[in-house]
Amino acid sequence: MESGGIPRRPVVGIAVSTAVGMLMASTQILSPSLLFFLAIFCVALAFLFIHSAKSTHLVFMAVALTAGCRFLIAQPDLASDSLNRLEVPEGTEIQLTGRVSGFPEFHAYDSGVLGLWIVPLKVESVSFSNDWKTASGKIDVKLNAAPPMIDLKYEDVIEVTGTLQQNYFPGRNAHFINTRVSGVQLLKSSGIGSPIAWGRAWRDSVAPRLETGLDTYPLQEQVLKALVLGYRKEMPSEVTDVFRRTGALHIFAISGLHVGIVGLLLALVLKTFGMPRDKFGLLLIPLLSLYVISTGMKPSAIRALLMAAVFILAPLFRRKPDIPTSVAFAAVVLLVFQPLEILSAGFIFSFTVVAFLVMVYSSVPKHWTRGSWIWVYTKSLLITSVAAGLASIPLAALFFGTFAPIAFIGNIIVVPLTFCIVLCGWLSILLPIAAGIFNAAAVVFIDLLLGSVQWLDRLPGSSWRVEPPSLFAVVLWYASLIALFTICSRPRQRLLALGSAAFAMVLALLS
Repeated sequence: MESGGIPRRPVVGIAVSTAVGMLMASTQILSPSLLFFLAIFCVALAFLFIHSAKSTHLVFMAVALTAGCRFLIAQPDLASDSLNRLEVPEGTEIQLTGRVSGFPEFHAYDSGVLGLWIVPLKVESVSFSNDWKTASGKIDVKLNAAPPMIDLKYEDVIEVTGTLQQNYFPGRNAHFINTRVSGVQLLKSSGIGSPIAWGRAWRDSVAPRLETGLDTYPLQEQVLKALVLGYRKEMPSEVTDVFRRTGALHIFAISGLHVGIVGLLLALVLKTFGMPRDKFGLLLIPLLSLYVISTGMKPSAIRALLMAAVFILAPLFRRKPDIPTSVAFAAVVLLVFQPLEILSAGFIFSFTVVAFLVMVYSSVPKHWTRGSWIWVYTKSLLITSVAAGLASIPLAALFFGTFAPIAFIGNIIVVPLTFCIVLCGWLSILLPIAAGIFNAAAVVFIDLLLGSVQWLDRLPGSSWRVEPPSLFAVVLWYASLIALFTICSRPRQRLLALGSAAFAMVLALLS
C-alpha cells in the first residue's frame, strides 16, 4: 500500500473484482433484480465516501457488483425474445433470419469430398408456420452433405430453413439447426466487409507461402500453418491428442509467443527504415491488430495484443510499463466487451498461466537471472516451464480430465522449438522469394517437435485420465501457491503453503 491507502496496482484489484463479480453472477446466487439494486447502492456509497481511508474496498465491491450486472446483461437467456428460451419439440421445422457472426468451418467426411459446414448465426427473427417474430441469440447452422466451397461470408444476412435440434454438448447455445445447402438463402451480402473479414482474407492470401516446397510433407505443412496463422482445424485429431496428453497443446493458441515474434520482426523492419523507437507503436499496433484479427481474435491473442500495446505505447506517454498492470488491464478490457469469456477454458487457461508467470518471476531473486545469455535463457525457460505447469495442470484435470506431470519437462523442449518454427514461418511470409528455404528449415524443427512430444507421450506415467477434481481442491491449490510466492517469507510459512498444495493434489487425485 502507498500513502493514503491507495493500492500500488489498482488495476489488478479492479481485474480481480471484475472476475469475482462475473463468476458470482454466473452461479445465480443472487437474483438479477437484487444484484442490480446492490450494484447501484454500492456505487452510490463509493461516491459518497470517495475520500475515506476505506473507500478502496467500497470501490472494489462496486466494481464486482457492476461486473456481475454486465455478465447478466450478456447472458443469452436473459432477453425475453432469446432463442435459447424457445420451448418447442426437438425436430420441429423452423425458419430463421440472421447475420453470419463468425467464419464458417468445413469438416470433410472420411468417405468422400462432401462434408459438414458449421455456420455461426446471430439470429434476428424466427418463424413457425410463417408466423415471423423478432428473436435474439446465437445458434449454429449445420449444413450436411455440403461441398467444400460455399458462397457464405462473415456478416452475410441469410434465411435458414431446417429442423431445430437440442445441443447436448457443452456450450452457450441450447439448440442448433440441421439443414442442407438448399435450405439456406442469401438475403444480403456483406459487401466490402469489415476489418475482421479483411484480416481473414489477408491470412488466406499469405497462407500459400507456407506451402512452398512442402508438397511431400502434408503433416508438417499443417503444423506450420497452425502454429503461424492459427489453422488449427486442419490438424489431424491424433496429433492434437498427443499434444493434449503431454500438456503442450497451448502452443497452438495464438498467444504472447506468436505476437512477440511478429512484433520483433516488424520492429526490425521499422528500425531498418530509420523510424525512432518511441514511434514504433504508431505502426506496430495496427499491424499486430491485423494479425490478431486475422487469426480469429482468440482471448490469448487479444491479451497479448493489449499487453504489447501497453509496452509499445508507454514511451509516447513517458511511462514505464508494469507487467501485472498490463495483464490486469487486458483482462478487464476483454471481460467488459466479452463477459461470457469468464467461463471459457481458453480465457481461464490464458490468464491463469500468465498471472502465474508474472507472480513466479517476481519472487525469483535477481541474481538467478544474471550471467551469459545462454545461462539466463536456460534458467528463464526452466522458471517458465515450472510456473506454467503449476498453473495449468489443475485446469487440465478440471476441463479435460487429464493429469500430465510430463508437462514440466515438455515445455522446456516444446517452447524453444515452437519459437524456431514460428520464426521460420514468418520469415517465409515476409520474404516470399526465400519461402522454400525457410519452410525447409521449419520442417526440421517440426520433425523434432513431433518426435519429442511422441517420445514424451510414450514415457510411463507421462499422463493419465483422472476425474475432474473438486472445486475446493482447485481453490486450495491456487491459494496455497499464491501465498507461497507472495506473502510467505518464513520457512515455516513456506512449508505450510507447500503442505496445503500437496494436500490439494492428494484430494484431487483421490476424487
